[in-house]
Amino acid sequence: MRRWPAAMQLMGIGWYVATCIVFGVVGGVLLDGELGTGFALTLVGLALGLASAGWGGYRMLQDMFAAQARQRDAQRRPTGSAAPTDDEQDEEERA
Repeated sequence: MRRWPAAMQLMGIGWYVATCIVFGVVGGVLLDGELGTGFALTLVGLALGLASAGWGGYRMLQDMFAAQARQRDAQRRPTGSAAPTDDEQDEEERA
């Protein structure tokens, strides 16, 4: 049951990728129909959709992996531990 949040996040990333690609292609098809450019703008829309899906999906995965790493570190740290957190170590280094 603990894997549901990660599974839901991955489903969200999948929907994001699909939506970006569909909007790019549909926008290209509509513009091709209006401007009479064959299928050139459909390919441009597909390329833009793939690029935005790739970049956004990458960023979402990085955030998800970072959150899981923080959660894993918090579970490994004993309760009541005197070990400083990363933020506390950064503040000490700045001082």
